[in-house]
Order: sequence, then C-alpha cells, then structure tokens
Amino acid sequence: MSGRTDLLLYCKVRAEVYALLAGLYLDPPDDARLAVMRHPDFVAEWPLGRGQADVERGLAFLAGSLPEISVAAVREEFWRLFGTLGPAAAPPWQSVYLDRERTLMGEETLRVRALYARFGLAAERAVGVTDDHIGVQLQFLSELARRAVDRLEAGDGDGARALLVGQRECLEAHLLRWVHRFVEKVEAAAETGFYAGIARMTLGLFRTDRQFLEGALAEPART
Repeated sequence: MSGRTDLLLYCKVRAEVYALLAGLYLDPPDDARLAVMRHPDFVAEWPLGRGQADVERGLAFLAGSLPEISVAAVREEFWRLFGTLGPAAAPPWQSVYLDRERTLMGEETLRVRALYARFGLAAERAVGVTDDHIGVQLQFLSELARRAVDRLEAGDGDGARALLVGQRECLEAHLLRWVHRFVEKVEAAAETGFYAGIARMTLGLFRTDRQFLEGALAEPART
C-alpha cells in the first residue's frame, strides 16, 4: 500500500466491510439485508481480501448458501451459534477462549474495554453483548478506520497513524489470538453455510488486514 489516496480509499472500504460484519454478528440479517447479499455482485465483487485462502473459502460458502437460505433459517442458526437463549455452540466472546476462568466480564473483557477507552469509546450495553464480543470489536475496527479516513482527508498523517496503530493492536493483542478457534466452532456447528462463510471470511480479513496495517505503518507518516 503506497500513497495517501490508496490508503484513504482502503480505509473507507475497511470501515464499511467491518461495519457490515459487526452487524451480522450482533443481529441476524433481516429480509432487506439478505436480499442485498443474495445479489450476484455481493460475492462476485467482494472488495476486500480477495485471493486470501480463508476469504475465498468463506465467499464460496456464502455463494452456495445464499440462493436458497431463508431469513428464518439464518435467524435460527444465529441464535444457536451465538445467542444467549441457551448455550452458544460458537461463543462470540474473547473471554471464553482466553480468560483463565473462561467467564464473561473477566480479565480479557476488561483489557478490551481499556483499549476502547483510550480512543474515547465504550461498548453499548445489551444482553449478552460485552466489550469482548466479536461484533463489538468489529465495530471498534470500523470506527477507527472511519476516523482514519477523516484524519487523512484533513491532512493529519500523525493522527491517522495513531488510529492505524490502535487497529493493529485490536487485531494482534485481541482478535487474532482467538478467532481461529471461534471459526472452527462455527464451521463445526453451522448447518446452512451462511455463518460458516461469514466466520471463515472474517478470519481471512483479519489476517490480510494485519499485513496491510504492518505495511502502512512501516511507511513514513503522510500529510
């Protein structure tokens, strides 16, 4: 990645993609969202991480499931995998995988909360949605990418760089330490192919994004 314009456009795409994925982990898609995803261009023109093995595998899962899947089937799968109405087949919380006690609101949850606080952010409180939920961490990545766009458009290279550092920390110190295990659980328990595709693609995007951020931060700050 070289040049301010390329970095700006890439951050814009990242902000949108991470916002989309965050929404899919926090709530099952409704009819309107699923209709958009069923359009052939959604998979064919997916804008981020193309060529990465996990991204391509995830897109293949989606291409196979989207034409026939119903909103009801996706909703049932969402609650079975991630929901709080019973034991989650694929718990979406970092603390379940990394905390010594394997419980919510433990050390790992507080570590993620401290990262958000450094950027003046806090997770919205909802049943089953704590700071270390994958959807909330995706919201954080999306928000910092959006802020980086604002800083770049304002000519504030140092400000944008600080936001990229925060995103890299979220990936390296948090998400990439556990999401591979989460994806394995999703794929083992998913039946429709929809969330298996979303999860596998998410892992691939995190891996490619870490490489992107390392490259962007290796370059001198641009104004």
